[in-house]
Amino acid sequence: MENNISFGARFIKKLPVLKYSYEHKFYKPSSANFVQINPYDKNDVKALNLIAQDFGEKAYADDIYVDVKRAYERNDPAWDADMEVFALTKQVGNFNELNPDEVLGVAEITKNNNKEIELEYLSTNPQYIYSYEPPCIKKIGTAIINFLKEKYDKILLNSSPSAREFYRKNGFTLINENFNKFMWKRDN
Repeated sequence: MENNISFGARFIKKLPVLKYSYEHKFYKPSSANFVQINPYDKNDVKALNLIAQDFGEKAYADDIYVDVKRAYERNDPAWDADMEVFALTKQVGNFNELNPDEVLGVAEITKNNNKEIELEYLSTNPQYIYSYEPPCIKKIGTAIINFLKEKYDKILLNSSPSAREFYRKNGFTLINENFNKFMWKRDN
């Protein structure tokens, strides 16, 4: 796999995560960089393809890649104006050359006119979830969710059955049991 490719991601901000200290045997506060991906940049599409391959076909990163590839092929930004794609990466800088091996998680949202969003997909790199040892980085999905909660007043999503408890722990309320539909709303 080609490790570094030209990439047009726009840096947004540093987000807090927890990094495991094998020396001290506990998690210490750390940070990762949150970037926005351009679905109309061929290199961003290529980067998402590599990320999806790295995460595996059963991860939602593959669904994000498919959506972004469709948007790129359609080449009609007005059609996909409500879609935004983000990545959380360990990469420290030089975001014009993304290393897919450094990506911790990706997310896709769609926006509506009511200043609320639908979180279409949230995918954490499986190496940080499914591990026999303590994962070296935790709180990846929570960091992405917290950024979205800072930016938006209301977030809707359909959860997989295995992620229901994760969303509950992050302040979401189940609003439709049959469709695993959750909502988070800012208290005013």
